[in-house]
Amino acid sequence: MLDSEQKAWMTAQINDDVFHRKINFSIAGIKGSGLFEPKRHKIKPSSMSTACWRGYFLSYAIEDGRLFLTRVTVGLSGSQEKAARAGKGPPLFGQHPRHDDGPMGGWVYDHLRQPIPFCGSLLLGAEFIDELYVHMGFHPGWKYRDVREVFFEHGRVTDDLDLSEKMRDLRAELSAQPLKPGLGPIRLFKWVKKCFSRDYK
Repeated sequence: MLDSEQKAWMTAQINDDVFHRKINFSIAGIKGSGLFEPKRHKIKPSSMSTACWRGYFLSYAIEDGRLFLTRVTVGLSGSQEKAARAGKGPPLFGQHPRHDDGPMGGWVYDHLRQPIPFCGSLLLGAEFIDELYVHMGFHPGWKYRDVREVFFEHGRVTDDLDLSEKMRDLRAELSAQPLKPGLGPIRLFKWVKKCFSRDYK
């Protein structure tokens, strides 16, 4: 029987998203530092399901050339969950979390507009190509039709490139390669590690 960690390996993960150019993009790649991390705010995420192994997912928006955090959904457990059920969960940007009654559950901080001092670049993907779906990790940028690379300096946009054609060419190059790993524990480990990483070149 598979344990919870092994099951998480076999499940596609919920992506963070960014509302940009009136489109809701998934974050398909990250190069840099400064994005929101719950632990830096004394929030201890607890796995919400096999589709959210790390215990949280985020929504951002790019407005007026700046990156803002707009929503945090996090799994809580232990004393933090007990406090949240009493309406006194761990505070974040001046508010306590409310329980999300949606299918994922969890605890939500929403209606945020918190500037995020990210430095680096984000690879954003929209229009996911269903036939490229693999039940594993985070999906890379080449699996989306609409792809942008947005560069930031201390949370301010410095460049915004359309990589959709380059990703189409990359899909053509990768079409002969299998979507799943070859046999052997070393190949499997490398494939799993790659699927759960959003670093990109």
